[in-house]
Amino acid sequence: MLRPSRSSFALFSSLGLLLVAALPTTGCSSSNDDGTGAPASCNGLDATVKAQATLRAYAEAVTSLRTRALEVEGKFLAVCNAINADLKLDTSKTTAAEACGVLKKRIDAAAQAGVMVRASIDFTCRADFSVQADCEASCQVDAGCDVKAQCTGGEVVVECNGKCSGSCDVTAPSVECSGTCQGSCSADIQARCMGECEGTCTAPSFEGTCEAGCTAGFEGTCDGTCEGMCNGMNTSGACAGTCEGKCTGKATGSCNAQCMGKFTGGECQGTCMGSCVTSGMAKCEGTCNGTCSYEPGAAKCQGTCHGECDAQVSPPTCTGELNCSGSAECHSSCQAKASAEVDCPPPRATVTATGDAELLAALRAHIQDWGEAVNLTLALKGPIGEVAGKTVGAFQAVGDIGLSGAACMASSLSAAAEAQVSISVSVQASASVSAG
Repeated sequence: MLRPSRSSFALFSSLGLLLVAALPTTGCSSSNDDGTGAPASCNGLDATVKAQATLRAYAEAVTSLRTRALEVEGKFLAVCNAINADLKLDTSKTTAAEACGVLKKRIDAAAQAGVMVRASIDFTCRADFSVQADCEASCQVDAGCDVKAQCTGGEVVVECNGKCSGSCDVTAPSVECSGTCQGSCSADIQARCMGECEGTCTAPSFEGTCEAGCTAGFEGTCDGTCEGMCNGMNTSGACAGTCEGKCTGKATGSCNAQCMGKFTGGECQGTCMGSCVTSGMAKCEGTCNGTCSYEPGAAKCQGTCHGECDAQVSPPTCTGELNCSGSAECHSSCQAKASAEVDCPPPRATVTATGDAELLAALRAHIQDWGEAVNLTLALKGPIGEVAGKTVGAFQAVGDIGLSGAACMASSLSAAAEAQVSISVSVQASASVSAG
């Protein structure tokens, strides 16, 4: 199961956005798919035998996780090469480790010159509970198992298309929400904004980006004319580093005057006239980019119901540990399979690089793609570690896995090892991420 420890993650670094080890990218898989989502060596498993059906669920989960790990590794390769292209760096590298290593050198050089990079990424991923429920049905969770009574360390949920007695979660890239949003909520307002204001802010000072510049007490990146100091030197012109004084163009940083144009990328301490974007977990009366949780009776539930549903479309599923005898291993494998089918709506992602306009522009152009790769990495790392730690004894304890089971387990562990190597590349590529 997906258990992120935070609803959002921040990146803070004077050493740069990336710390990448030269790990190899995995090549072709050593375990061929049998066409049903499991290694070919699992063909001989008997789905009517509980232990073998449970092993097949594990094999399918491992194969799916390996596929997603390779997918996110490819995302890092693409986004690092795209940023490198904007910075006129080497774009010939064919592995994520090498491509992101090129970018790391550029950021290290900027850091030595005093550049500060700050980025934040909201975590919006959720495992697909309907996948888990269907999987558990296929690997024969005990018919006599009372899921509600035997579920610990979590709760019982059900995919619903009707009235829900508890809260209802709807996950989508963009959904109208009148509840609590996990992700980012955008709402058109003319009031005090407790999140990020995108519009006009009446506050007497700001920290963020003002399209019209800053008239006094500015420090940050100026895309126009800097009047004052540029990297410690007197100037009245373009500034490729840190501007201190006034900025007559687009200004990103802190300012001791009101923003007279469009304001973005910061919290408005006055009245926000435009759109207010709250991130993390917040009350929402607008558009939710992530998961919107409705309270009971608020609306018909067409999502995950945390309670009783009068029109359920999947069996009840435990989000924690299921303690029924003989069902725990099936439950664990199916949680891993659901994690492989994780849904990650585009996260809210922002970045600043004070003192390096070129680097800031390149990072901003691709921060959304970077955020999606980071989100998938965070979602997959735990489940991949769990399946890689399984042993054949866990399935033999359920029952007879047969000779086919031994071969299937060997192929599955090989696939799990490939997934671990692949996800480790992505973890290293996002090693500067810190919990906010």
